[in-house]
Amino acid sequence: MCKVKGKSVSGKLRALRVSKVLKRGGCIAHATDTLPGIAADLHSKQAVQRLQCFKQRQGPFLLLADSIGTALRQARYISPVLRRLVHSSWPGPVTLIIPAKPGLHKACYKKSSMAIRVDTSEETRVLANTCGGLLLSSSLNRRGKSTKSADRRTQLRFASFLSARLTGDSSSGKASQIMRVWRNDCTILRA
Repeated sequence: MCKVKGKSVSGKLRALRVSKVLKRGGCIAHATDTLPGIAADLHSKQAVQRLQCFKQRQGPFLLLADSIGTALRQARYISPVLRRLVHSSWPGPVTLIIPAKPGLHKACYKKSSMAIRVDTSEETRVLANTCGGLLLSSSLNRRGKSTKSADRRTQLRFASFLSARLTGDSSSGKASQIMRVWRNDCTILRA
């Protein structure tokens, strides 16, 4: 809980307030359980373009899902290895690269795979839920630069890209573990 103008406000309520910015095509700075991130509604062309401009690349970007069920619906197929891995790792700081169904914005894919995670941050899951279950995200840094914190100074410095910030949960400051899942094989890409 935090205080906003004398009132105590839960993380969920803060996330619902900030989600309005996402729905209008804005990008936000937010905390995840790994690194601070920049997020956009993947259904908003304007928001995706702002994210691409900020990151100085076209993608692919991480998808943060509101639940394990939403994440699994993005998989082209669900192997026993994938099912066991998601139930043992999520919510948590594990990003999985999986064979993906088509249909989302091209910034979500590298070839026919996507990177997806269910974050432990309740605020991040609420934001994803308000965007149809998936939130397009990346670490809060520009190409070749260090990751910034999701604080007021960062929001002001990148005001042309960031419309709001959500800093209720704290990030660990450590990048997520990345695993590639293909059929019944799992390869650790980053520990």
